Amino acid sequence: MWIHFRYWNGSNPYITKTNRYFFKMICKYYLTRDYDLGYMVEAEREPYKKTYKAVREILREFAQNWQNDFPRSSYSWHDLADWGAFFEEYGKKYGLLREFRENGII
Repeated sequence: MWIHFRYWNGSNPYITKTNRYFFKMICKYYLTRDYDLGYMVEAEREPYKKTYKAVREILREFAQNWQNDFPRSSYSWHDLADWGAFFEEYGKKYGLLREFRENGII
């Protein structure tokens, strides 16, 4: 999944090419959806060591925001399959798979 990131301070944009790097960006930065280009990096999250529980909450918050932005987005079938694979992979890893299925994320 290729996701484009722009930084609010104008530094060089970044493109993630795998789910792993995208997940790292979610955990490291506060992001807002930029409908033309991907995501806008607003600020860096607190530099404390992230626990399983903290990362789980970050993933849950991101999934909720993604679901809320879904009506304003236009995804191809390929993009939806990529998003489904992303949420399934990390939902399974952090115990959110059941919640994602119940809420229609996957």
